[in-house]
Amino acid sequence: MSSLVYRGYCCLSLAGKKARVVAAAACRWKGSRAAEPRNKPLKQWTLIVSPQSRLNVQLPCSVRVSSQDPLAYPLADRVFVTVSGVDRNVHRGLDLDNIEVKYEESSRQVVIRSRDIDSHTCVEVTTPVRFDVNIKTTGTGSVNVKKIECDNCHVETEKGDSVLQSVKSHTVDIRTDGGKVVCLGTVHGNVNIYASAQSSVKIEKLLGTTINICTEDGTLKAKYLYAESSSMSSASGDIRLGSVHGDLNLHSQHGNVTVDSLDGSLSASTCCGAMDVYVSQAGQVHLKSEEGCIKVRVPESLSTSLQLAGTKVDVSPEIQLNEIQTTSEEGQVTLTASMNAVNEKERWIKAESKKGTVSLKPQNWFQSLKFHTT
Repeated sequence: MSSLVYRGYCCLSLAGKKARVVAAAACRWKGSRAAEPRNKPLKQWTLIVSPQSRLNVQLPCSVRVSSQDPLAYPLADRVFVTVSGVDRNVHRGLDLDNIEVKYEESSRQVVIRSRDIDSHTCVEVTTPVRFDVNIKTTGTGSVNVKKIECDNCHVETEKGDSVLQSVKSHTVDIRTDGGKVVCLGTVHGNVNIYASAQSSVKIEKLLGTTINICTEDGTLKAKYLYAESSSMSSASGDIRLGSVHGDLNLHSQHGNVTVDSLDGSLSASTCCGAMDVYVSQAGQVHLKSEEGCIKVRVPESLSTSLQLAGTKVDVSPEIQLNEIQTTSEEGQVTLTASMNAVNEKERWIKAESKKGTVSLKPQNWFQSLKFHTT
C-alpha cells in the first residue's frame, strides 16, 4: 500500500477502502500575538474503517482517545485523527510528514506512529464507541482514554501520565515508568497496573473479576474496588483503599496500609509500615507487620473469632468479648477470643505484629463514611 502526502489535500487507497485525509497547513500568528505560541490543529485525517477494529499508536508525544456520538455515526466506520501543536519554525513548521497514519484492512487496525514528531505535539483520535486500544508513548508523552468499550485496552508510557475515564474493557493493562496513573469514573474490566519508580496510582472505581496493581515508591489510592480477587503491592509507597468488596491481598514492604471498609477476605502484610483496617463484614482477615502497629476497627455487632498478638494488645471496653484467653511469651502478648458469642472457622480476624502494638476499636457504618480515601 502506498500513499502520497501533499501540503494541501490528498487521498489514500487503503486496501480497497477510501479514506480522506485533510492536511491543514500550519497557520502563523500575525500582528501583536505572533510571540504567543499555543496548540492549534495542524493536520487532520478521516479514515474509513471496519467496525470493531483496533487502534495501534506509537508516538513520542501526548495522545488523547475518545469515542464518537453513535447517533452521529451509526455505521461506526469512521476514525478521525487530529495533530495539534505549535509551529515553532517559521520557515518549515513541524515536520508532519514524519507521522504515519493509515488503516490496515488485513489486520483491521488504525496505525499511528512516528519517532521524530515534536514531543509537545498532541494527537487526538476519535473512534467508534467499541474499539480496541493499544497505545505506547515515549518521553513525557501522556495518554488519555475516555469513554471507550473494547476487549483490550493497553496503555504504556515512560514519564507521561495515563488517564482512563469511564472505560469498559475485558482487559485493562497500564504500565508506566515514572508517570501518574489515574482512573476516573468507573473502569470496568480485569485490570493490571504496573507503576515503577515514583509513579503514583489514583483510582475512583474499579469493577472486574481480577485486579492486580503494583507500585514501587509511589502511593496507591483507590476509593472503590469491586472484584472477586484483588492483589496490590508496593515497595515503599503507602496503600490507601476506601471501600473494598471481594478477596484482597496486600503487601507493602516499607509503606503503610489503610483500608476504610472491607467486605470480604483480606491478607495484608508489611515490614515496617503500620496498618489501619475497618472490617465491616465478617470474613477471613489476616494482618501481619514485622515492626509497625496494627489498628483493627469493627462494628460492635460483628460476629467473628479473634487472635491478636503484639508487644501490647489493646481492646476497647466498648467491644464485648467472649471466651478470652491471654498468653505472654518473649515480649509477645497473644489474645484469643470471640465477638458476640461466635467461634467459627470461616469468620476470623488475625492480627500480629512482632515489634508493634495491636489494637481493636469500635466503629459504626456511619463513621466509616467520612474515612473514604480521596
